[in-house]
Amino acid sequence: MKMPILISVLVKEEKTAATLKDSLTKFSICKQVLILADTEEALEYLNQGECALLFIDEDYLNVLYTAHKPIFIVPICKKININRMRRMMKSGCFDVMVYEHLEDQLKAVLGKIIKIHTHYASRNKNHNTVSEKEADYGTSLARYIFTEESIFLPATKSEAAVRILLKEILYIKLLDNKIRFFMENGECFERRKSLRYFINKLPDHIFQKINQKTIVNVQKIDQIKRGDTCCIGDIHFKITRSFKAELKRKLPL
Repeated sequence: MKMPILISVLVKEEKTAATLKDSLTKFSICKQVLILADTEEALEYLNQGECALLFIDEDYLNVLYTAHKPIFIVPICKKININRMRRMMKSGCFDVMVYEHLEDQLKAVLGKIIKIHTHYASRNKNHNTVSEKEADYGTSLARYIFTEESIFLPATKSEAAVRILLKEILYIKLLDNKIRFFMENGECFERRKSLRYFINKLPDHIFQKINQKTIVNVQKIDQIKRGDTCCIGDIHFKITRSFKAELKRKLPL
């Protein structure tokens, strides 16, 4: 049995939104099609984790920088631009559409997502149930990016935009006026932001600020020594007294 899909739409023109809703509701798997009024409403709704598929005007893609809940994203472009479309796909979008071919493309997009969403909606903490053979090029991106919570690091002059999984972050540290994300696989991502900027975007039950320069993933902490030092592997971190009680409450002990 095909799982119903919850869909939201965020586009500039009301006429286009109405066309999309009318076309989508003709498919039996589309349980609900919600037209979002603006980016503020979109963020509030998307971060509740209810939406499975989002059709979004390419000009609104920045809204995804702070949307961390599981979601399949399909930007709609004004015209065909192969290089820009490729960048969208590499940054984690499920597919890309063009306004002048909306109705023709919807069936193809929904066909791809049905195969994935059946697993996505019914999985029980198993994030690897979708094989490459069960869907096409979008599957590997969707399985990796959209079935687990993540954070989007926007592009800089020297680095491309990247979406990283929260569970793979060991700790985040302020070094030389830059925020660095240290990952399980040894990678390090760097952005010129403040700790406050990221702490407000990270789930409170997983991440904790422990001093003025460090945020840790509490699920990665191996032990606490003498009450004022915590360890992730061989790395030791000083815990400031003001953060100690809050950290202990979050530890999965």
